[in-house]
Amino acid sequence: LESVSRSPVYSHFNETLLGVSVIRAFEEQERFIHQSDLKVDENQKAYYPSIVANRWLAVRLECVGNCIVLFAALFAVISRHSLSAGLVGLSVSYSLQVTTYLNWLV
Repeated sequence: LESVSRSPVYSHFNETLLGVSVIRAFEEQERFIHQSDLKVDENQKAYYPSIVANRWLAVRLECVGNCIVLFAALFAVISRHSLSAGLVGLSVSYSLQVTTYLNWLV
């Protein structure tokens, strides 16, 4: 849908470039700018839901990653007598990278 609505934007831009001298001669710049804006807006209507869905997913994945970091930190505090400092540092360090990996997987 987005690629179908992108074609009029490209064709209008190409036609405008080819006729730029005529457009300037008849002082029709504003009309062509307005037409271009309308075509770009129509294209963005198709693309906007994709942007919103990606942001929604990114927020949820960030929340999941933060929960994993929280649980790793809580586990480290609860088990502080039985775990070494190096192991706690390693687990918290790896849990901080989970958000990046979750975003990369999707």
